[in-house]
Parts: sequence; structure tokens; C-alpha cells
Amino acid sequence: MSIYEQMSLAVEREATRIWILNVGDMKPYEREIEFFTNLGWDATRWNPDNLDSFISSWAQREFQVSPAVAATVTDIVGNLTRFNSRRKPELLNSTTFSVISYREAERVLDAWATLKNASTNVYNNLSADFKPAFFQLVHHPVIASANLANMVYTLSYFKNNIRASQARLSANGLADNVETFFEEDYNIEQQYHTILDGKWDHMMDQTHVGYYYWQQPMANTMPPVTRVSPKKQVLAGVMRIAPEGTLGAWPGDNPNQCSMGYNCPPPTVTLDNFDTFGTRYIDVGSGGPSPFTFTVTSNATWVKLSQTEGSVSPAAPETRVFASVNDWSELPAGTSSATLTFKATALNQQPLSVSVIFTVTKNTLPSTFTGFVEGAGVISIEAAHTTRNTSVSGVSWKVLPRYGRTLSAITPWPHLGNNEANYTAGAGPSVEYDFYNFNPMSGNLTITTYVNPSFNAGEKDRPIGFAVQVDSQTPQALYFFPPAVPGGFPAAWGGNDGFAANNIISAVAKVTGVTPGPHTLKISMIEPAVVVEKIVINTGALMPSYLGPPESLINAFDGLINVLVSKPYQLGPMTGVCGVQSPASNDLDLVVSHEAVLIASAITILTLRDELGSAKVETPELTGHSGPRFDDVPRGRRALPKPITIFDPASVMGKVGAKISSARDFGMGEDGWTVVAL
Repeated sequence: MSIYEQMSLAVEREATRIWILNVGDMKPYEREIEFFTNLGWDATRWNPDNLDSFISSWAQREFQVSPAVAATVTDIVGNLTRFNSRRKPELLNSTTFSVISYREAERVLDAWATLKNASTNVYNNLSADFKPAFFQLVHHPVIASANLANMVYTLSYFKNNIRASQARLSANGLADNVETFFEEDYNIEQQYHTILDGKWDHMMDQTHVGYYYWQQPMANTMPPVTRVSPKKQVLAGVMRIAPEGTLGAWPGDNPNQCSMGYNCPPPTVTLDNFDTFGTRYIDVGSGGPSPFTFTVTSNATWVKLSQTEGSVSPAAPETRVFASVNDWSELPAGTSSATLTFKATALNQQPLSVSVIFTVTKNTLPSTFTGFVEGAGVISIEAAHTTRNTSVSGVSWKVLPRYGRTLSAITPWPHLGNNEANYTAGAGPSVEYDFYNFNPMSGNLTITTYVNPSFNAGEKDRPIGFAVQVDSQTPQALYFFPPAVPGGFPAAWGGNDGFAANNIISAVAKVTGVTPGPHTLKISMIEPAVVVEKIVINTGALMPSYLGPPESLINAFDGLINVLVSKPYQLGPMTGVCGVQSPASNDLDLVVSHEAVLIASAITILTLRDELGSAKVETPELTGHSGPRFDDVPRGRRALPKPITIFDPASVMGKVGAKISSARDFGMGEDGWTVVAL
């Protein structure tokens, strides 16, 4: 999509006689080079909505697979290129993704694991004749990238070094894993070189692990790891408690527990009823060679724990306990607190007890509101999930599927608008997003719009820009690309945290006077060619992260049922695990996690089977694909009288007639998912 987005601008500006492409090494990019030349040969054949057909046709031609398998390959390639484009490989480091905010590092690693499994499944089912080609063109970059992800920025620092600083014995096992991944990197390289009797020998010789600056390292270097003594007991006792959202660990002293670094109070974890995850975790770890058993109790009946007892030993040095709310409807509005008590018992050791304060907030949402709902002090919006899209002079915003770091992007279309006309702030083609906030910082909001790092390609006095507006306030014009000398780059382009490294520009607007309640965010075109990927509204508790928070829950109301829909972090079969969560308030009948749905053509039937509210998710196979299957997913105590169908309007509209309502009726983009009652 990025090739198409940039080169279609060249076509519209009639720069079509000669294109020059710096491909670096040609061997790993056969597919992309072929698309580039196809686009140059006949640009009219392609548009943002049919680019997937190129990959699908390519996969059928190269590997002789069915259209269904080709669709899976298309999703694999789409997510592979997305994941690898999030940051320049030579600038990946151990702190790229956050270990404490939004479970970001873990979600990134999980996505790579899912991608690797999907690619492995396709590879294993190919005939021997086509395995070498698939390995070279698809599978090798998947497994090599996944392995590097584990080694460099997920385990080497985020887990190994942090756990060592927390005096957790599990740091040693993670150090072993890093060494295993480092050795596996060479094994994967050798597998590439020895296929077909060495047909592609030396193609992957370039060093790529342990960059110190932009130039390749002289030798692959394993990321540094840290170990703790496996034989000596931690001073504070056998058990280590490490709650979500902090680098600290209890008991004992740790510089990350509080500002003083000693005599710190018990840790606190917080949760609200519109939080994307719906849980908070507390890791229970080993502090040395002594095995122990533990119990977890709460002084409040509304607390739900994933387990209330367990055991930890050097052979199994970690377990994770999730805390949530049994039934939000039984809690009063506002804040409630409980104390979770972890008690450890070990042979020849004094009993050890650690308390964790669990504070939850129940917010009230009007049942008729439709839109994004604040959770955990933030509203996160994927740009493609618009509430409204208003055209001006034949120009409107169009979705660029799979474009960007997390899902898709939007851009004014036609690409150069109405003969490259520009607009005053607020007057141009616009998209709107309805949102509901509970706790703005005294009415102050910070709105960060993630935009593609596009150059100012127009006239000198017309830098690329767009406008942001909340409700009827004055629109703010954002010109996000700084000026530079002709032929040069602005200072913000380079560096470890520059536009090129992050593959994103954060355009920030501050607004005041925003009261709690429903509001509308409007983004409007000023100049053509701007590409918007994501919007994050900080209402008071935004945490630092690389990709930004996962998308907020979306409340959809159709007059019959009120449903919270959690959009997938990325479309395609690489999304995570399905879940059905407890209702967020008395006004909500059902909460559905959209990470259930693997592909755009899948229909997931959710049948509420009995008065206890048990649910069964059945995913029939459509066009050769299916989503995950689940049994007896627990949900809230209120049952619905009718089944629910979760569907993609674009794929099933018209196939079931009157039973399907338009996505627009729910205030969602046409490419979004929605929920209707049958």
C-alpha cells in the first residue's frame, strides 16, 4: 500500500515517463519490485480497494494454492510488512515497545507468534515442489523477523533485564531464551542458504543483530542479558510480587516502587469498566532457590481472581494472576477499592505476605450513546473507524487498507483533491468521530494525531496540513512537517526518535473547555495527500508507548440492544484471541471483543444459551477461512432473548437481506464491524 500511495501521487501529478527506485538488495523484494513495475505499466488498473488481489493472484501463481489459501498468504504478507515497517530495523532496540504500558511488548510478541504459526501452517501444507519458493519469499522473512523480535526488544531487556532488577529468578530462564534465539538466527540463515543445493547461498550473509548506528555491524552481537543468583535467596523473601503497570517489585526496596526507593507503600493497580483489557495482572515470581505455595484472597466479594492459589519453584518460577470485577452492575458508581493479599508458605521460611490495592472505577454511559468511550484515562481511535465522512467538491476521505503501524489509514480522495485545491481550517472534506469522556483534566484535552511522515510536496507556501476541531470550537490548523532547506531534511527527520525511525509524525493539538459527556472530534483536509493513521485523546492518564493505546471500546446502539465492540488491533488472521467480557454497566446487554474475528469474510454467531449467561461462539468456515472456536465463554448474568451476528457489512451486505443493517446506522465506518440483533 505504501508503494501505491506514493506512486499514485506521481501518477496524478503526471510524473509517469520514468520512475527510479532504490531497491537496495533485489533478491528479497521480488514481489514488491513486480508490483512497482506493474503499477508503472498500467496505473489505472489499481486502486486502494483492490491491492490485495495482486498478492492473492501472485500467491496462486507462485505456489499453486487455492484462492482461500492465497487469501491467508495475503494476510500474512500484509502483517509481515506492517510489523517490519513500524521502525527501521537498524534502530530497533530493547526499549522500542513499552513493557509497562498497554501490554504493548507482549502484544507485539503475541502478534509475531500468531503470524509465524499462520505462515508455518501454510508452509507445512504445501507440496515439496513449492516449499522452497514459499520459504524464500514468505516464510523466511516471517520466522527470521519473529525470532529477531523475541531476541532484541522483547526478551533481552523488557523481560530479562527488568526481571533481574526486580530480583525475579525467571530472569535466568529468559537469558537462556535470548541465547537460544541468537543461535536460531544463524540456523534460519543457513536454512535459506542450503535450500535447493545452495541456490540462494550467501543471500542472507549481511549482519543484522547488534546495530550500534545506521551502518551494519561487523559481526552479529547477542543483546546483553542479566542473571540473578539461582542459589542465594532474595533478601526480602521467597516471593516476588510485580503488578501490571510498574517496574517495581514487592516486598523489599526497589527504585521503581516510589520516589524515595525505600519504605514504599503497597502497590496499587487501577481498572475501570470501559478499559480495553478488562483485567489487571499481578505476577507472582520466585525470589531464589526455595519453592513455595501461595494463596490470594480479597476483602471484597466483587473481586474476581483468575486463581486463588498456586505454587512457584525454580522449575516453574512465574505465574500470573488476573484481577477483574465479577459483575460491574453490582458496584456503585464511582470508585471502589479492595485489598488483595498474597501469602507465601515455604519450607524453613517465615510466612510472607504482600498486599496489593485494587481500585476500580465504574463510569456511567448513556445507553443511547454511540461512539468511542474513554477507558483508562484515554480515548484511542483508529482513523479508519469514522463516525461520519463528509465530502466537499467531490473530495472525501478514503480508507487505505492495511496502511500504517496498527490498522489502516485515511487520506483525502481523489489523492490531489479538487484540482489540488486547499481549504481553510474546518472548511474542507472532513471525518468525524463521536466520543464520550468522563474525566477530562479540568476540561483540557490533548489530541495527538498520528500521521504518515509525508514530505511537503506541494508549493513552497502550501505545507501539508489538516485541521482538528472538537464540537463547535475553533478549528486548529496543524502543519506537521517542518520546513527544510531545498533538497534537505528538517532536524526532526533523523535521529533515534525521528520521523524516519518511528515511521510516524505526532501532530499535537490542545483543547480546553471540554466537559464530561458526548463530543465530536472533526478532522478536515487543508492540503491534499495527508495520511492519518490514528488519533489518541488524552483525558488524564495516557501512558507512554510506541504504538499508542489499543483502540477504545465502541458503544453501538440500535434501539434493541446496547453493545460495546472492541475493534481488532489489526485486521486479518493475525489478530489475537477472542473474548466475551462482562457487561460494563446495567445499561449494557453484552460486551464483545472483536479480536475474535480473524478475517473480513468471517461471520461469528454468538448464541446466549441459558439464563446463567453462558455463551458459545461458533465460527463457520467461509471462503476457506474460519475464526477461533470457543466453548462456554463466561459473561454477565443477563441473557439476551435473541442470537447476535457479528459481521463485516462489506462482505455480507445483501446476502441475508433485511436481516442486515447498514454500518452507518451504528455510526461506524463502512469498513468497520458492527452488531445487529436477528
